[in-house]
Amino acid sequence: MKTPILISSECLGVGHYPCADTLSKSGEFRVTVGGPEPFTIYSRDYLSTYEISREKQPRLTYGFTQLADGSFISLAESNQVHNKYIKREGNPQFVLGVHRAKTFEYIKNGKITSEFCFVDIPDLTFGFGDSGNSHSGTVAQGLIQLENGDIIATMYGQKTTDTTLCPYFDSERGYKFYLYSTWCIVSHDGGHTFEYLSSIADVQTYPIADVNAEGYCEADIVDMGSSHIVSVIRTGGHEVYSPIYCSHSYDNGKTWEAPYEINSWGVYPRLFKLRDGTIAMLSGHVHTFLMFSEDGGVTWSEPAILEECDGMWDKSTSGYGCAFEDPDGNICVIFDDPKEGIEENAPPYYLRKVYLRKYAIK
Repeated sequence: MKTPILISSECLGVGHYPCADTLSKSGEFRVTVGGPEPFTIYSRDYLSTYEISREKQPRLTYGFTQLADGSFISLAESNQVHNKYIKREGNPQFVLGVHRAKTFEYIKNGKITSEFCFVDIPDLTFGFGDSGNSHSGTVAQGLIQLENGDIIATMYGQKTTDTTLCPYFDSERGYKFYLYSTWCIVSHDGGHTFEYLSSIADVQTYPIADVNAEGYCEADIVDMGSSHIVSVIRTGGHEVYSPIYCSHSYDNGKTWEAPYEINSWGVYPRLFKLRDGTIAMLSGHVHTFLMFSEDGGVTWSEPAILEECDGMWDKSTSGYGCAFEDPDGNICVIFDDPKEGIEENAPPYYLRKVYLRKYAIK
């Protein structure tokens, strides 16, 4: 079993949710950090060295994926302005924002172009998030380009077929929250248009143990080649520590096998492949941890705890981080944790601090 061994650790300052990252094939890296004083981390050498830009309003708060032609693409829901959402006959259509940059330098300098397209999601409906925010679906962190050039991305939200009510939000928050389902969309034209591809998991088909969780959401995906895609999916939410699940597609995302539990907690799983073909996953909320699969995602190691933190939501790590393997075979991890802020009696919004760590893998 692979074991991460700590090489170095740096505190980068107050902040949280350091997950909107971009990594180029040549080692250029960027991630935005939220919080009372947002900042952006830039590197040109896989974080061997880096600079921090402390703009009051970072130019971009989402991450990009590099395509085979060297350009970069990022997806975002454009229906954030819910009251102005465009409706057509029947079910609402999802409005997808597609953002592009020719080079990493373009991203750094804010030279981004944007276009928008409608995506027809079967049975899509308006629903609620865990903060009472209304929406009609959310783009998740999973975005890959297959060998044939197709681009696949994960989404989650509520459909009319999602009928499992979360009692917690009904009794404690006063609104109807139906447990999320997760699906994927595909583009055959380089990301100019997208269409619904398939359902990955929903609670009606694959029940979870505690309906006070949030359902299948925040799915990441990794391409294993030969039409095999691995997806890891969150189900937990608020203070319900519901499992992370894994599912497999062997036909480039057209169909998915039944999801199965790989860890009893975690949010916002981040998948990446090591040079030897091992799949690594970063997650957290209850402790920040790494997990590994050396057989293409079929079986997974026990979680390797990088930082213990089992507190309530406002006194815990967010679980939203990023990680990658550098050319020396070490894993670079950026995550947040509140313990130092708690010890310093910092105000609530200043509790979490962001850390950059490097681990050798033995």
